[in-house]
Amino acid sequence: MWQKKLLMLNASEHEIPYILAAKKLGFYVVTTSTKPDYAGHKYADQYILGNYNNYEEMIDLVNREEIDAISHGCADDCALTASYVGQACGLKGHDTYENACIIHRKDKFKEFAEKNNVLTPISRTFAYAKEALYMKDTIEYPCIIKPTDLAGGQGIKIANNDAEYAQCVEAALEWSKVKHIVVEPYVTGTLHSLNTFIVDQKVRSYCTANDYSYLNRYMTNTGSSPADNWETAIEALIPETERISGLLGLVDGQLHMQYIMYDGKPTIIEMMRRNIGNNWMTMLTDSVGINWPEWVIRAEAGMDCHLIPEPRQAKGHFGYHMIMADHNGIFDRIVIEPEIQRFVYQVTQWKENGHQITNYLSEKLGNIVFRFYNDDEKNQYLPKINELVHITYKN
Repeated sequence: MWQKKLLMLNASEHEIPYILAAKKLGFYVVTTSTKPDYAGHKYADQYILGNYNNYEEMIDLVNREEIDAISHGCADDCALTASYVGQACGLKGHDTYENACIIHRKDKFKEFAEKNNVLTPISRTFAYAKEALYMKDTIEYPCIIKPTDLAGGQGIKIANNDAEYAQCVEAALEWSKVKHIVVEPYVTGTLHSLNTFIVDQKVRSYCTANDYSYLNRYMTNTGSSPADNWETAIEALIPETERISGLLGLVDGQLHMQYIMYDGKPTIIEMMRRNIGNNWMTMLTDSVGINWPEWVIRAEAGMDCHLIPEPRQAKGHFGYHMIMADHNGIFDRIVIEPEIQRFVYQVTQWKENGHQITNYLSEKLGNIVFRFYNDDEKNQYLPKINELVHITYKN
């Protein structure tokens, strides 16, 4: 029996929900990456060694294997690849490559935002340290310096004076693959996410969340849905999402943003069309009652998405927590303290016991999914979740 094929770019733990969703929809799933030991490959029908950052190699793979659809998984680079390859091979479900760059490259998004008065801090883009340092007298502190092409908080620094600014510029340029950085005002406030599903450039479904960080303040490792003051946020951000979608002519599918609530108002930090990792989708699915990964795959495959259900009001606070270490060492086991166990309904260990932790600020060892039933429980347990769910080390 002939079966449609879907190519999943990358296959880490983060891609597993989307691989399973594609198989549920009847696709023969092919995964590709340069990491044959990635956990997601074993859930696919076939793994083909390949570099998803090499566009021509991916075009050849799509043509050779007669691929019908592409999913970009959970990496920014893969979102660009999916758009470029999809456009080259005539596959539906992805924006033009130009629009993908506007959404996923911080410098291009900020340029678009300034031109169209998007609710986001105005930033400056630099390609050379000398240029950025020459303009330091026009910079107001504190400011935040970011590589334009990385996600997960990589290379982001805050500068409070000229000396820190010079150091941060050099560091961010070193991190950036394309050697471009953005410098913008540092906005204080609380961090949140709005995940929308657009059809005909209108928001048909959505979910909000509070975002929390552990030791790496620029990388989210915990989230709970719905977000605090979510009604205020969506009142401003859903019309803005639809306006941006219309300006760019975005295709149907997921559009995710992070925003900061400052002085009772939301300001957009970044937007993305790639899938969200950290088991975010399990939280979202349970919170709004929609199988989100399945609808994401439908959109990426160019299928009709007009029947996506509207979200229901969440009964309680659903969430996820990525389990991380507080220093390098040899991982022993995950510990879930008794007082929080009754709220945890899914535990997944990603690394084997005895794993050598070499970068505790970014390595994720496992994941839990939880549900608090009211605000009091959320406010009691979330601030200390890294103490209540933690790891032990081998001597």
